Amino acid sequence: MSSDHSYDVLIAGGGLVGASLAVALRGSGLAVAVVEPVPPQSDGQPSFDERHTALAPTSRRFFTNLGLWSAIEPGVEPIQRIHVSDRGHGGFTRLSAEAEGLPALGHVAPNRVLGAALRPAMAEAASLYCPARIIDSHPQYAADGDDEAARMIGRKVRITTDAGEQTLTTRLLVVADGVQSATREALGIHTQTRDYGQSAIIANVRAELAHNGVAYERFTPEGPLAVLPASAGSVSIVWPLATDDARAMAEDASDAAFLERLQQAFGWRLGRLEAVGERHVYPLKAVTAEAFAIDRAVILGNAAHALHPVGGQGLNLALRDVAALADGLSGGGDPGDDARLAAYAQSRQSDYRRTFGFTDGLVRLFSNASPPLAAIRNIGLTALDLCPPARRLLLKQGTGAAGELPPLCRD
Repeated sequence: MSSDHSYDVLIAGGGLVGASLAVALRGSGLAVAVVEPVPPQSDGQPSFDERHTALAPTSRRFFTNLGLWSAIEPGVEPIQRIHVSDRGHGGFTRLSAEAEGLPALGHVAPNRVLGAALRPAMAEAASLYCPARIIDSHPQYAADGDDEAARMIGRKVRITTDAGEQTLTTRLLVVADGVQSATREALGIHTQTRDYGQSAIIANVRAELAHNGVAYERFTPEGPLAVLPASAGSVSIVWPLATDDARAMAEDASDAAFLERLQQAFGWRLGRLEAVGERHVYPLKAVTAEAFAIDRAVILGNAAHALHPVGGQGLNLALRDVAALADGLSGGGDPGDDARLAAYAQSRQSDYRRTFGFTDGLVRLFSNASPPLAAIRNIGLTALDLCPPARRLLLKQGTGAAGELPPLCRD
């Protein structure tokens, strides 16, 4: 495609996932463009806000292989230990980077730090349309014929910008514009949704004691409370509650009332919880696209699969998808070839099913108040703590290393 507005790969969405793919395709010889509706400095840009993300070692390797880790590392906090417990019961499991011979079990990164590294790299790697929004896309056939039996060679994508409407053409459309993707819906790809009936409060908290690089996963009757080590001595919390309760605690409760209830849920391992920053609420739903690839289009990131946040699996799974897609598009040829896209989609099914099963299973197991089940799971936690091989199996799944890794996620 030789037009100034024709591309090999057009990415809908320039957040963390879309930007990562653009950078991963740098040097591939493919002409890449990104369409992003929200400027990075806008308060409405969800990918580059103050939320924190737990990066697995596979994601650290991914960013290292993209040449971005040196820019990201100064702003992240390493996880040296993980402490898993069930409130009101004695069982617990501890994981240690030192015991496993690792420099860290993961890293906690503010999204804005990831965005600050990705955004300029994306601008160098791709043509950027921002602010711009996709209106619709339609198949493009050989010789622009209208006969649907003709060979499909790409997609015509109509966008709107401050300067008006434009039509772009691409051999492959990548949809990475979030869980409520209108682009995905316009392609006729529906989703399956599991509503957990909860919302998570996301906030930064200052505690009396230093976190010392420990991440806590505290299972409570309301759901799994994550307390992650963050920069400047603070911790980042992901606190699931019933949706109405979460909104009341985030929007109406005083700082003192909020911290008092959080203290009751978490306990005193960090001493007194002293201050809380801005609170945000996000509904907890597992959303899965019914297809990851169709008719010269690939679905990525939350548009493909949004997971419960327990275990911090969502972005790490998405980056493994990005790495696999970038590997599949390397080596020349037609990036939108049906066989190539089918092979990509098939290759990602086992990782997705394993990761979804892990997160959903944890929520179901630890949300059940049945006394016999509580006893069994706490025996299991204690057994994990005492059995190094079992801990390593848990660690492999939690760090994304349970299956075959794409090249960009390897050392």
